[in-house]
Amino acid sequence: MKYLLIAISLICLAFQDPNWSREVMRKHPNGQPYVVMYFDAKSQKMMREEVYFTNGKLQWEGNYKNQLEDGKWVYYYESGVVKSVQYYTKGKENGVCLDYDSKGKLVKESTWVNGKEVKVVKH
Repeated sequence: MKYLLIAISLICLAFQDPNWSREVMRKHPNGQPYVVMYFDAKSQKMMREEVYFTNGKLQWEGNYKNQLEDGKWVYYYESGVVKSVQYYTKGKENGVCLDYDSKGKLVKESTWVNGKEVKVVKH
């Protein structure tokens, strides 16, 4: 399991923008990273956030643009199963967001426009 987490971390770093710097902002009491932020090396603007459970698995991850949530954000259960996928534009939910149960089954689709929920389909 330890080697799997290391491999996943290396893959994520391989796809990270080389102009970003990585900073562990907070750690769990066990020493594992809790909040990891990525900053543009030139402007020092926040570009990405990763938050981890104490077991080292991602709790959520997503990118920023102009200091606001932007693009795809993914939230996870502590088991590693995807909990929800949400899309943001200028810090507001925008697009079809998907919610899953702890076994990975789709339970809800909600459509958002400029931060307002306009449609919900439960499964």
